[in-house]
Amino acid sequence: MTASKPATRRRAPRLSVDRPGRLGARLPRTITVIDLSLTGCLVRCGTLLDAGAILDLEIALDDGPLQSKVRVADASMDGAAGADEHAGFLAGLEFVALPPREAARLRRFLDEERRRRRGADATAR
Repeated sequence: MTASKPATRRRAPRLSVDRPGRLGARLPRTITVIDLSLTGCLVRCGTLLDAGAILDLEIALDDGPLQSKVRVADASMDGAAGADEHAGFLAGLEFVALPPREAARLRRFLDEERRRRRGADATAR
């Protein structure tokens, strides 16, 4: 996200989403998850997060909230910020303590969402 970091290869394919969430620390922050993978996510938030910070993440999934510890891998200003109430900053988050049960739920959500989108694409043709 920043020009100072070299481009790195993603460890897991990412899926564009628009999911509400929350980051917990001393002051919980409301966020919007804009892409998601098995190893992490990209979020929009109203404040710049400190790189390296460990936070509690909660993401609204169809079957209930997904919870995990995350590490802020990178954070920057969002040059494309629009009217979203959580706009202003982007943060790349890496899952550092995703319990196996939550990892299975996340994998299921990603698989179902990809299948749903492929089906929608096929019927649109």
